[in-house]
Amino acid sequence: MGKPDLVPYPGGVPGRGNRTWLRVMLPRRPNGTTGWIRQDQVRLRPVVHEVEIDLSSRTARLLRDGHTERSWPVGIGRKATPTPTGRFYLTVKLRPPQISSVYGAWALGLSAYSDVLDQFGTGDGQIALHGTSDSSDLGREVSNGCVRLANGAITSLAETLPLGTPVTIRA
Repeated sequence: MGKPDLVPYPGGVPGRGNRTWLRVMLPRRPNGTTGWIRQDQVRLRPVVHEVEIDLSSRTARLLRDGHTERSWPVGIGRKATPTPTGRFYLTVKLRPPQISSVYGAWALGLSAYSDVLDQFGTGDGQIALHGTSDSSDLGREVSNGCVRLANGAITSLAETLPLGTPVTIRA
């Protein structure tokens, strides 16, 4: 979770004592839900990498210290099952055989959930960045809301990004 997402509340949150609390994003519905955690219960680390998804240009950018390091074309959600917009973060990294080969080399689960589907497949509607071996998916509206990248691109992200990495999806 990046710097903009950790909002200290010095002196305590009303009804929670005199400690410094941090407001954090929660991986739950509705998207954008936040909660409070005590600062002395976590270890903070600097955010080096971020991912930005631009739905209008259908591209993903890997940022390092705010500068573009790499960019790739992506497939996005269809009109009926759009990719949600907002600020999210990586919650899980999965690679076959743990998941279906439909998701390519890796699936990087986000704290985002579909705005229109309560579930798809056997999942709970969680959105992911995931691979594809079908290059015709890239640059098109093809998914149930997930963001598809070429297998080489998703592998690069999976090997580079720690859990908690911020991911911003813009219209």
